[in-house]
Amino acid sequence: MEKILLISNMYPSKKYKHYGVFVQNTASILKNNGYQVDVSALKKKDSNLGKLGGYLSFYIKSIFLCLFHRYDYLYAHYISHCALLIKIIKKLKPSIKVIVNVHGNDVVPEDAHDEKFIPLVKSTLPLIDLCIVPSSYYQKVMMEQYGLNEDKIKIFPSGGINFDVFKEIENAKEKLHLDPNKKCIGYIGRYEKRKGWEVFLKAISLLVNVEQYQIVMVGVGEDEEKANALIQEYHLENVIKKYPMQTQKELALFYSAIDIFCFPTYRKSDSLGLVGLEAMACGCIVIASNMAGPTSYIKNQENGFFFKPRDGKDLNQKIEDILSMNEHQIKEIKDHAYQTAKAYDVNDISQNLVDIFNGI
Repeated sequence: MEKILLISNMYPSKKYKHYGVFVQNTASILKNNGYQVDVSALKKKDSNLGKLGGYLSFYIKSIFLCLFHRYDYLYAHYISHCALLIKIIKKLKPSIKVIVNVHGNDVVPEDAHDEKFIPLVKSTLPLIDLCIVPSSYYQKVMMEQYGLNEDKIKIFPSGGINFDVFKEIENAKEKLHLDPNKKCIGYIGRYEKRKGWEVFLKAISLLVNVEQYQIVMVGVGEDEEKANALIQEYHLENVIKKYPMQTQKELALFYSAIDIFCFPTYRKSDSLGLVGLEAMACGCIVIASNMAGPTSYIKNQENGFFFKPRDGKDLNQKIEDILSMNEHQIKEIKDHAYQTAKAYDVNDISQNLVDIFNGI
């Protein structure tokens, strides 16, 4: 049995249940297909001291596992924060095959902090045997910005969607104590820079007769207090129901209750946007920023809708447009969206990841 050491600076925890869940999904896929997978991963920390201790423990564990176990593959997620570790392990174990899975701002920097890691990323790439990317959008990034040959890049969409979990659940609104007779508009994501939570709130504040709708927001993050302040500024305290981040099974219930799902990210590093596909699988109509990852699967006015990135007024207009659609139009969009999501079914695409490893 071939052995894999998977390393990542993102992985789900009890508090941050959805953080890096796609990394966990890849480990499960490989285990279920006959590989032995050991995981050394850093879970999200809230303080700088916690991060320092977490990274120290992460590095020590990874090196320890490498020294005292034999691995055929080193599978690293998020190259920017694993690059030094990749170099150390490759030095200790020259024969190990290195596969990196890039995801977002590890190779597409969003700010000066991200930029600092790019030279390290570039100096590490010559050591790798293969680079896995989530979308054709990121394949182009790795070829044009990093000079990787096309034969060294494989596309695998971030673990795909588990349709045993993400499926439309009956009576979801009632189960969440929401009014089944009211349309529900939702945001699910972290309260962080460029995630677009403030764009969502702006759009909701502009809704005509907003009280006749149910607005839900699911997530946590460093900007949550800013979000709470903006909710008060827009006088939406009695309109919006906020929930902490949920498990995948719990998220499926929220997606099933939401009629219109807003995906307002304006991060150029959003490489795919699984939340949009998960929402489609559960029967939502999705409105997404017309940029980055969502452009690889949303076809405007066919299986979802685009709005201008960072433009709350345009998002509001798209919401109003959907609210005015008849049942036949809504069903047609939902049917197309479901078929789009099915193309990312983990049961269908899992073999792609296995084939990638088998082919090295």
